[in-house]
Amino acid sequence: MQRTTVIQPTTTIDELVQQEEKANDKAIWVVFRKMLVFTVMLTVAPLSSFFLSKYYIFEGMFDMTNSNSHMYAAFVAVGIVHVILAAFLFVAFRDDTPAKKTKLELLKEAAGKKD
Repeated sequence: MQRTTVIQPTTTIDELVQQEEKANDKAIWVVFRKMLVFTVMLTVAPLSSFFLSKYYIFEGMFDMTNSNSHMYAAFVAVGIVHVILAAFLFVAFRDDTPAKKTKLELLKEAAGKKD
């Protein structure tokens, strides 16, 4: 039996650049999706919490007057806005990418090139 070796193709710089561009495109879409979700939440959640708490909680359960129920419902809506903004800041500043270097950066360092 003869042993044959298989030569593996080497990765070129162009392929590494294309892989990095694809990764950057994915990252942009992830950021866009997060922004879209939080924009919808900032629009829908305070409005719905205002009206639901006004009619069902403050006027329905606690029998408050119209002006008092408006004020307390506004407090609820403002609280919801603050919770959503805090969640957005937490998600925005959390680092989703690992701290390791990409193949292209390692190849550039090995070649001694700087951008």
